Parts: sequence; C-alpha cells; structure tokens
Amino acid sequence: MSSCNSDTTSPRAADTLTSRIVSNLRPDSLSVLYFSFDRDTVVAVSRASTDEWDISLPFLSASSRSVDILLNSGTVNPRGKTIGLVVDSTFDLVTTAPPDDQLRTDDTAVTRRVVSTDLSGRGMFTYNSSQRTILPNPQKTLVLRTRSGNYVKVQFVNLYKDAVANPTMFTPLGYYRLRYVKSPTRRLK
Repeated sequence: MSSCNSDTTSPRAADTLTSRIVSNLRPDSLSVLYFSFDRDTVVAVSRASTDEWDISLPFLSASSRSVDILLNSGTVNPRGKTIGLVVDSTFDLVTTAPPDDQLRTDDTAVTRRVVSTDLSGRGMFTYNSSQRTILPNPQKTLVLRTRSGNYVKVQFVNLYKDAVANPTMFTPLGYYRLRYVKSPTRRLK
C-alpha cells in the first residue's frame, strides 16, 4: 500500500500511503461478505470462524432498513483480533489512528456496535425517507487495527451497484464501495 512520490530521491516506504478503492462488493443472497484489509481481498465464507477477515458486510436488499456491519473481534468471533472506532471526521482529515486504548472490540449487542446500525445520520449511514435510500455519512470514518497490527481508515463511499451518484429506491442496493488507507503505523496520511 505504500509508494514513493516522484520527488523522493531515496525511496522510503512510509513516505506516501496510497488510497485503495474496492467496488461492488456484494454478499451472496441472505449472507455476509468477509473482507480482509491485511490481504486486500474477500475471504471465503468457509473461513468465517478464523481471524483472516476484518469486517463483515451484510446482504442488503431494497427492503433493508439497517446496515449491520461487524468487526472480527474476540466477542464476535473468538479468534478475531480486529478492533476499531468510528471517528467523527471526514476520511481525508483523519491523518492518525486514535491510540489503541480508544479502539474497541465489537459487540454482538446491536446497541454496543463499533459501527452503529442507527440510520438517523448520527452513525455511518443515513436513511433518506423521501428517496428510500441508505447513504454513507461523509462525516464518519471507520478506523481499525487488524490482526497483524496494520491501521486502516475506511470510508463507505456508496452502497449501490456501480456507485451510482444519485440512487433511487429502484437502484440495486448492497454493492459496497469502500475507500481505505492501510499503514503499519498509526500514521494514515
């Protein structure tokens, strides 16, 4: 995930962090999709009881009224080691991960989730009742520490197929588009 800018004369991996985008991540019908930020890839459902994934993304349909995202922490999966926090800031302004003692393990109780299922605009997503759509909140950024100790900042960019800019209730829902930056240190910019 690291690269050197063209002005650097002696390359150092930590000089520039690269933002990655993954699009159209879609869970199988009525299932979840497991994603690993350490490996930058989807993890097979058969590996759900391992520590190989960091985040689970639920199947969403036109009738969905919540986005129930879970981190692979010790309470969700006994082998999980991912911890995180939702930061009240836009993605680009998050330059450093919070201290580890502020990052939390996820909880199976809906009221104590790292990524709230609340769609009122206070959490990661907002429900637009006039359009009947679920939109990411641009003022929220998810920050994680993975099992291997990498720090990741994550922006949910879109939830609709092909990242349609102005979705309607008829636009296919549940195609996650994520932007993220990964670093071996707390520095995220």
